[in-house]
Amino acid sequence: MKIGSGNIRLSALRRFVTSARILAAVLFVILASGIAAQAQARRVIVIKVDGLPYEMVDRFVRETDPETGKSRLPWFDHVFYANGTRITNFYVRGMSLSAPSWSLIDTGQHLHIKGNVEFDRAMMHAYDYLNFIPFYAQQATRGSVDMPGTEVLDSVGVRLLLDAYDSYERVQGYQLYQRGPRLATLKNTGEEHFLKHPARLATEFVTGFEVRNIVFDQTERELEAKLNDPRVRYLDLLAMSFDHTAHHNNDRDSHLEVLRELDALVGRVWTAIERSPMAADTALVIVSDHGFNTDERVMSQGFNLVKLLGSADGGGHHVITKRRLLLDYSIKGVNPLVPAITTAASQSYYLKGQSSDYPTALLDFDGNERAGLHLRNSHLNVLQILLQLLQRPDNPPTLRKALTDAFFEALGRGRSRWQSDLDQFSVELAALHRAIEKQRALCQSQPKTFSQADRDFNRDDNARRVCTLAIQWTDFEKGYRSYVAALHKLLSLTPEQFNPLRMKIDEVIPRGAMGQGNSIYDLQNYVVAPAPGGPVIKSDGSLDLERSLLRLNYFSLISEQAVRNNVQPNVSSHPVDFVALRIPRQTIAPALSHDLRPDDDAVWLYGGPDRQALILARGEAEGQLRLRYLPIANLTQDAEGQVHFDRAGWQAGFPLRMLEDARLNQPLANRLAWLDDWHTDVEWLQALHKTQYSNGLVGLHEQFTIFPAPGTDLNAPGLSADERLLHSFVRRQRRLVETDMLIVANNHWNFDVRGFNPGGNHGSFFRISTHSTLLFAGGERTGIPRGLAVSEPYDSLSVAPTIFALTGNLQRDNSPSEVLARRGFAKFPGRVIFEVAGQEFKPAPNAPVR
Repeated sequence: MKIGSGNIRLSALRRFVTSARILAAVLFVILASGIAAQAQARRVIVIKVDGLPYEMVDRFVRETDPETGKSRLPWFDHVFYANGTRITNFYVRGMSLSAPSWSLIDTGQHLHIKGNVEFDRAMMHAYDYLNFIPFYAQQATRGSVDMPGTEVLDSVGVRLLLDAYDSYERVQGYQLYQRGPRLATLKNTGEEHFLKHPARLATEFVTGFEVRNIVFDQTERELEAKLNDPRVRYLDLLAMSFDHTAHHNNDRDSHLEVLRELDALVGRVWTAIERSPMAADTALVIVSDHGFNTDERVMSQGFNLVKLLGSADGGGHHVITKRRLLLDYSIKGVNPLVPAITTAASQSYYLKGQSSDYPTALLDFDGNERAGLHLRNSHLNVLQILLQLLQRPDNPPTLRKALTDAFFEALGRGRSRWQSDLDQFSVELAALHRAIEKQRALCQSQPKTFSQADRDFNRDDNARRVCTLAIQWTDFEKGYRSYVAALHKLLSLTPEQFNPLRMKIDEVIPRGAMGQGNSIYDLQNYVVAPAPGGPVIKSDGSLDLERSLLRLNYFSLISEQAVRNNVQPNVSSHPVDFVALRIPRQTIAPALSHDLRPDDDAVWLYGGPDRQALILARGEAEGQLRLRYLPIANLTQDAEGQVHFDRAGWQAGFPLRMLEDARLNQPLANRLAWLDDWHTDVEWLQALHKTQYSNGLVGLHEQFTIFPAPGTDLNAPGLSADERLLHSFVRRQRRLVETDMLIVANNHWNFDVRGFNPGGNHGSFFRISTHSTLLFAGGERTGIPRGLAVSEPYDSLSVAPTIFALTGNLQRDNSPSEVLARRGFAKFPGRVIFEVAGQEFKPAPNAPVR
């Protein structure tokens, strides 16, 4: 019996050893295969760098400093090149512009913010996403809790990366999509700089105060101190010094100096990580929003679109901008709290002296290599011009009748275009009013005092957000109702009660409003003034509108601009590369054959009469986006809305210049056939990313597509009637900020009327502007590979899902974990960088390419 028992124990022991060996072999295979299924980053630190081009980092890392014998950027070399992973082909998904680019990075979702500044066409409200000063001024009056961009993303229901963590779990730096004001940091900054070091303060009193980086330095100190708190799981820091330097300086030494400062920052943060108790579980990420178009051989050259638009040749517009203009040193011009700056037309046609009441152009030139342009609705111009002509007391009866008939004929056309939309707007505003009443009551019910536990879970800020939303909604309702009331009054005019001599124009033509966006026909036949010779009467006694009004074609006007004093051989004499705008699907579909018809809106690129293109899209709603580039010529739209164009053969010179680019990743023999077909966005990126315009084709689709979001989805389950109307209202707000056209600068040109940055710029779709920086490093338990360079191209939609994959909060189908889903996160459209996050996220060979 004992022997038998011993045999049983021996057999069990052998089975245990065998099982242990099998388990060890399985673990070895898993580790050897690079699968990061068991690895997980419990803490993430993100250093955000404004405008950092990968080529420049790579260049200086590989250069040897003769004084030290090491890399010129030793910490980048040690942390990310030797002990981390770098994405060598990381690109902006849309324009190389800060507010949209950080939106993509911080959310992992498609674009809902399309510019650094966005203007609301109905009430001229300016969403200034880059201006921190009004945000902090509001804190004194307990105003907005979050930066404007964060508020917009909240309105459409899109969550930020930092929203995955409660207040006590995160330390955020100052940034565009900031949540909460960090007032304590400002207080600590003042105490640290001005009170704790009296000797330094006395010296600076004589030599000048050095305050450029004091807030950033304090934020860094707080970040590093929090590394010893095991509750903190997310930290970020925004460094803006490279972007500021590169705008003004294009020389190597200036760039190297600021990169060395950044390198030292990496060293300090990495050293602090290694000393922290969570070093093995911490992932460090460096990411930039865009690259930079800077060249030591070229000074960036400026073109003044404001001056063009204000001139007689440009239409005589009163132009609103959000940034002060060159040499404009008035108090209004430099005051950061001024919502908008109006430049009166130098040669106004019919609105002289009315620049404050009737601006007719809104220009966002921020981003510099591009500009977004709104023009007042051309039909509103017609109505106002006719009213002004009718108010002349000396009109002969025949002319008065012709003008009156023409006015009501034009008003009838406006009524057919606007009435149903205004009626829907009114219904939405009624729902908004009911929501405001509920929101005010909810505000009154919020607690007035909060415990530390409340602050740890954001309850104090959430209470302020409830009240802030009520105030913002009230302001929107007031502005929109004024706009809608004026247009309703205009459309209600009848010939029987019409007396133009007693009418106040501003009661029916809304002041400070652009009206609906212009169609292609409007922009090709844009009414800017009465004809120089005055009204023309036809033989039948009616007004000849074609000869009585002065019109401009803004596509040809803008694209044909040229300068005569260009002294740089590497800079074209034409400042504008191309103009782009969105064409609604229902407008373009009838002009396309069945095999070309898209299921989404199209993008039209205008590079001249015979150099145009359409970017067509299919399948995005099903998660299988396919794009087609169609060369065309002579696109026009008639007064009835029908679009006409000629198909064009592939040749050099079309927008984005793909065919002639030697870096296109397609064999010469196959280029035409490949380009003349549908491909996924990933396939386009893989083929185009090294060309001059990189992923500009995908970026233009991203820029102009109106993407669905939880806060704009009218068919979301469980919505009440008022909730559906509020979703419709938010969707309307996003469409009201859509520009009439996007103007893209030629290489080394910029539209920054503030100062025409000589060092370099960004904002375009050029590879030098969109090729950005993304680097990963981490402790041994994060699973981040060491010494790996990933050459597969990725774009900014990949950042957030990759970070969530590293932290174990992403499922294989890109859906958020249950914890994140409860916080409002949705499925991510971008690819996970599986080389960083683990092979489990690598698409199957036959899986659809995302």
